[in-house]
Amino acid sequence: MITSLIIDTDFETDCDDAGALAVACALADAGRIRLLGVNASICSPWPAAAVRGFLQVFGRPELPVGCNRSRQDTEEYRRHASRSSGLLYPREVVRSVSPCVAERNRLPDSCAFYRRLLEAAPDRSVTVCAIGLLTSIAELFLSGGGELFRRKVKRLVTMAEAPFPEGADCFNWRMGPLAAETVLNRFRGELVVSSWGKSVMTSAAHCPAGERGDLLRLIYRISGSGDPEYRRSSWDQLAVLYAAGELSDLMVPGPEGKLHFEAATGRHRWTPGDGKAVFLHPAASDEKLARLVQEWMDRACTSYSGITSKRF
Repeated sequence: MITSLIIDTDFETDCDDAGALAVACALADAGRIRLLGVNASICSPWPAAAVRGFLQVFGRPELPVGCNRSRQDTEEYRRHASRSSGLLYPREVVRSVSPCVAERNRLPDSCAFYRRLLEAAPDRSVTVCAIGLLTSIAELFLSGGGELFRRKVKRLVTMAEAPFPEGADCFNWRMGPLAAETVLNRFRGELVVSSWGKSVMTSAAHCPAGERGDLLRLIYRISGSGDPEYRRSSWDQLAVLYAAGELSDLMVPGPEGKLHFEAATGRHRWTPGDGKAVFLHPAASDEKLARLVQEWMDRACTSYSGITSKRF
């Protein structure tokens, strides 16, 4: 059964989000997933407009895009973005794909985006892959949409550098602890924590030439402080590939249990038994995972005539 997938991304401070979105487009082109839409979770019109421009270049101009317009970023995230100001790529993407400039103020709010897509979906048919902060999903829960999310979403894959079975995440949950607490403690479906990828290094430097490869190289070059050969960890690409069902033999889930997150301390704890939360563990070398991610990134930058054979 083909996975119906929504991607939730910050699409601002790290280029692996762009790599993951390229992979998702390639998976959709290959008929491996049904890509329902992409939400940008940062409270700014620029990341969402950049997502719209990115999707236009990658052949999906009609795909719904959501924009966080109401849930403010945390002070810690704003400090992080300020320190990383020279590495942020959304405005450059918008400038490079000029038709998306006008979209900055027309994209729907994240809650409206989620409600529209989920209300149209059969119950327990959707997978959400959150490769950024959980801000927008939390806002949906807090605005009365939690029951809708729980009814329609079968699986939530959340990328977080979260040690198993307990500890403190390094970024996505830490930068939005109240949002993480809201979502992780209230979602009752299959919850998959994807934390692997730091040592799985990939690059856009040698993706096929053309508009798609050029845009991906632009994003990686900005994130890499101008380095045209910049190689980056592949956390987000691996999360998307797992959500799509492409890593069944290469990333394996541990036992089911209950995951609890405490915003006040920023720490999580997994306990066995009552719950559907699992942590992924690699069953292949970093080199093999990197080759797989790189091939999907390369495919994304190629004009598709249709890929039907499953090679992985």
